[in-house]
Amino acid sequence: MKKLLILMLSVIALFAFVATSFALHAVPENYEYSPAVVKAKKSMIELGGELRMRGIYENNNDLVDTESDGDTNDDQEASYDYRFRLDTKATVSPNTMGFIQLETGDENRADEVWGTCTSEANGVYDFASSGNCKGETITIRQAYIAHQGTGLGMLSGFKVGHMLLALGNGMFFNHTDWGDDAIILWMQPADGTEISLATIKFQDSNNLGTTTTADDSDAYVLMGESAIGNINLSGDVTLVHDNQSPAGDKGIKLWNIGVRADADLGVAMVKGDLEFQTGKIEGTQAGGDDMDLGGWAMMIGADFKLGEVNLGAEFAYGSGDDIDTEDEYEGFVTSLADGQRSSFLADYRLDGSGQAIVVGSTTTSSAWASDNNHGLNNHWYLNVGADAKVHPDVKVSGDVYYLSATEKVANDTATAELEDTYMGVEVDAKVTYQIDTNLVYYIEGGYLFAGDFYKNATLGKDPDNSLNANSPDNAYTVRHGIILSF
Repeated sequence: MKKLLILMLSVIALFAFVATSFALHAVPENYEYSPAVVKAKKSMIELGGELRMRGIYENNNDLVDTESDGDTNDDQEASYDYRFRLDTKATVSPNTMGFIQLETGDENRADEVWGTCTSEANGVYDFASSGNCKGETITIRQAYIAHQGTGLGMLSGFKVGHMLLALGNGMFFNHTDWGDDAIILWMQPADGTEISLATIKFQDSNNLGTTTTADDSDAYVLMGESAIGNINLSGDVTLVHDNQSPAGDKGIKLWNIGVRADADLGVAMVKGDLEFQTGKIEGTQAGGDDMDLGGWAMMIGADFKLGEVNLGAEFAYGSGDDIDTEDEYEGFVTSLADGQRSSFLADYRLDGSGQAIVVGSTTTSSAWASDNNHGLNNHWYLNVGADAKVHPDVKVSGDVYYLSATEKVANDTATAELEDTYMGVEVDAKVTYQIDTNLVYYIEGGYLFAGDFYKNATLGKDPDNSLNANSPDNAYTVRHGIILSF
């Protein structure tokens, strides 16, 4: 009876919170409830952070050689950048904490390129480019409250605020770069089992000065995970509801269903991930028809330990859009942060094989996105790699990728389709040196033996600009950096 009463009171409190959050009322000063602040000796404040400086050199990342193919762009680019983070964690009781993380940059970037700030020109050399300037702005990367307890008869809790979020292996949804505003409720009904429910706000139309909430962009997630012996199982169902018009008659309703597992088999660690999608893009085709969504993706991998060497292999596949089906988009829709997920060049630094969703078209439902960070959309790869400590303070790793698009795509500047889906072979390597406690220096890079898929980007660049012209030129990038964590 006591548990039932607690549950009923919790539900009533939840509805009261929801009602208050939507009420339009002016609250006089000091009328809102404010918890008493405990003495400092009963709470714990932890400060932390990270300083990172990097330098990068990129060669031929447009995949067109200047001298032989008449490219007007410079083949080489080089720069340094920095990123600073400052963390404050306040643990006010064994069950409650707050976290704030500040970071350099604005809402569009975190890394500040050296020498791009506006200077205060003085002296004889009095130019805007004469240096002597401050670093750039500071923004909030994370700020949230987390609480847990056993008041419902089981360990449960909530997390509310702006936080980094990802689902499973991050194939479909990975916002661990700058995060989202979200509310997460979770509970552990049994040992090794957790169920969570999240509501995530991508965009609120009211923040844009409109008079309606019909064009908000939201995601809702139900997730469960459980451990059975040496096997970990998880699954989630996600609805992304993204309205694109104030009237709410055009938008995207995307369902993603993911199931995954990993297991320790003794001789190897194995993992697998399978994602299915359905839904529609509303009223955006010719005549106001909907476009159906039907993408999918999968990944399998294994890691082995051979003495002091760790070996790994992984195969990942994401569907692409068949451009002959005008009323359906079969590509695997992804929502990803900027960062390396697999190959250093093809997936991260260069234009990938992704197909952007194009609405309102009468000829095709997708075109080559001509951009990066699309993940497994219209992309598959086979990877083998290894890493080892060659010295107590030095770690080396290397990877080889076979890369391909899933479907042929149209060139972004031409109507003709290209037959080639082969993106090439990429070799990546990284060396990490532990200089001191929490101080690391690293060098990483990749070399892409570019395949003919990249004729999409270069058009071959022969004298007659033919689509079936010379193969793209290879590309490589080298980056090094130093990181101090505290």
